[in-house]
Amino acid sequence: MNRSYRKSLVGLAILFLLSLCASIIVSRGIPTIEDDAFFYCRIADNFISEGFLSFDGLTATNGFHPLWMALLVLIRFVVGGGTGFLVAAVTLSAVLMGVCGYLFLARSSRYSLPVVLLTYLFLLRYIRDFSLMCMETSVLLPLAFLLLLRSDSVNIDSRRNLWANGVLAALIFLSRLDSVLLLVPLVIILLIKTGRKGAAPLLIPGLAAGAAYLTVNLVSMGTPFSVSGMMKASGFGWNSLFAGQLFAMSDPLGIRSPWGLYLFLLVLAFFAVFMKEKPRSAYASAIFLIGFTFVQLFMSQWRLWYWYAYPAVVFLAFGVPPLLQRAYNRLSLPSGGEKAATSLLFAAAVLLSVYWGISYGETPEDDFRYRNMLIARELNDLLPDSAIVAVGDRAGSFAYFFHGHVIQAEGLAGDVQLVEAIQAGNLEEYLRDAGCGYILSWTGPHMVNDYERWELRIPDPAQCLAYLNRIEVFREDEIRRWPGEDQSVFLWRFNEN
Repeated sequence: MNRSYRKSLVGLAILFLLSLCASIIVSRGIPTIEDDAFFYCRIADNFISEGFLSFDGLTATNGFHPLWMALLVLIRFVVGGGTGFLVAAVTLSAVLMGVCGYLFLARSSRYSLPVVLLTYLFLLRYIRDFSLMCMETSVLLPLAFLLLLRSDSVNIDSRRNLWANGVLAALIFLSRLDSVLLLVPLVIILLIKTGRKGAAPLLIPGLAAGAAYLTVNLVSMGTPFSVSGMMKASGFGWNSLFAGQLFAMSDPLGIRSPWGLYLFLLVLAFFAVFMKEKPRSAYASAIFLIGFTFVQLFMSQWRLWYWYAYPAVVFLAFGVPPLLQRAYNRLSLPSGGEKAATSLLFAAAVLLSVYWGISYGETPEDDFRYRNMLIARELNDLLPDSAIVAVGDRAGSFAYFFHGHVIQAEGLAGDVQLVEAIQAGNLEEYLRDAGCGYILSWTGPHMVNDYERWELRIPDPAQCLAYLNRIEVFREDEIRRWPGEDQSVFLWRFNEN
């Protein structure tokens, strides 16, 4: 690939990034980020204002991945709170994901241009979506891309490079803990290549980071594990929720849902594992995608959210191009055909870079995050700042705008006692002991006014099959409801009766 083509490819990444960042900055309202991203922002906000890491403002939590949280705390300190913090956070997320596009396009000279461009068209969709999620994957993916690129380097066994790779591995681990499913096979591959020389530099940084993380948790929380990890690690068994997402063939290309494309890439990963003369990055990313899928299918009972598809992003960038290149070589296109294919794919990449960048929109008024913001602002005038409200699913966006305390009733951003209460079926008792005065729920008697009592299930069985807590609420305690076309939101008084 000549220098001019390489500059053109890098220009694609810059074009998309500029388009997306411009649309984010000039937009009004709240960014279209994941509800769990509001968890991060709420905890970072509490850390700056209250001095400790807490979602509810009452108890400490470690229900987050540390590296992304550290970056958000820094941003919150610099730009302040409110909507400006959210815009700054999603802008950082877009920049980091733009780095992924740059790394892929700038370091893909081993492949033919049609192969690079075709892969990038699929990768661009992931880059856009993960940019707007504003989750920990925004810092994990560029670090993983960089480490995988370095793993294919001819100078991999130089001592300086080995230590740099070891530090990168440690940062990836601190970005998201289940990335160990990528790091273990990759480090083993590198150790086979480098021998005893690579053992210390590749292993010491990661082991030190892991020991530090576990120790801090043990000292601060009384357990070495994160509360969200304790909730998600729900034992062995068939995860029918994730299986339903993965094997639903109504959208096989993943146009409306990410899991159709994920399944297609998972099938390709098995081919990549047995492919001869493959790059180290291709083998490691294929093993990662297969191993991650196995863990989620058999060692969890939770539905997966879009950002959990990040192993597919890694495999798409590093495992798919070698497969495509082999298929492309067999086609033996004439030079005219290759130029035509390159021009067509490049034009499509330019159009999509601009369209997917500027098509970023504000959160629509019927979106639950926007409705949560309006409800929180209404309740700020109705309830005192000392009010304690329990919310199950969709707690993040409500909590960020609410001035009182919000207990995340699914246990994903609370303390160890909350997790233990949920696992034991004692959530209601925990909420009473915590002084919870209200329950806000997105599930309830939608379109039903004449009821005496209603049973809420937390976590929602549509989200988790492992634990089930039932809480009864009563019509006489219903304070307010916000009707919607498909879902209504309810606020009940929570008391001894």
